[in-house]
Amino acid sequence: MKKVFFGGSFDPPHHGHLGIAKAALASGRCDEVVWFPAASPPHKLNARRAPFADRMNMVQLLIKDEPGMSVSDFENRSGLNPSYTIDVLNKLERETGIRYTLLIGADSLLSLHTWHRAKELVASTGFIIYPRAGAEVSLEKLQDIWGKQTAEKLFSSMLDGTFFEISSTEMKISMEKSDFRHNIISSAVFPAEIAAYIHEHRLYNCNDDQERNIHGSE
Repeated sequence: MKKVFFGGSFDPPHHGHLGIAKAALASGRCDEVVWFPAASPPHKLNARRAPFADRMNMVQLLIKDEPGMSVSDFENRSGLNPSYTIDVLNKLERETGIRYTLLIGADSLLSLHTWHRAKELVASTGFIIYPRAGAEVSLEKLQDIWGKQTAEKLFSSMLDGTFFEISSTEMKISMEKSDFRHNIISSAVFPAEIAAYIHEHRLYNCNDDQERNIHGSE
């Protein structure tokens, strides 16, 4: 089986993430998408995040009825801090014997040359890359960064189509400003089970005042 490594903070996970995973499976380039919630992403070391266990649980709720998808706590138990992608993939391969294909967005592709040990990562890893709004990728642009052979490898990894764009960061900011009803109770964003989980566990400042507002009482 060809497995895909789908990493991210997933804070919170939503239908946009799910659409990406479904597209990867539908492309026929992989047999399974494994979600890896990040523990200590190097580009977000000082960012506030929901606890790892909560993000794991929310991913499980999002994909519970989805064939070909699973979630792993590997990054949290790997002991890597920060958890550079190349180190995570190498340790994962040592433990499982599997070299995962890496699922990333076009915005990440355009900055991939700045990643930790980027040349080693690209040489040793296959990619599936999904389009992102505002991230225009061309073969010529990649050749300027990587050279012809590597650029062709990366460019051929692009998926066709458009994707449902949702910003988890913007969602969290809105939730912290107490606009709970508008931003959370919405099947367009994520399933009701995740909304209920966020509410029950008081994530993102979803507090008792918001509960009273949702139920229409003072």
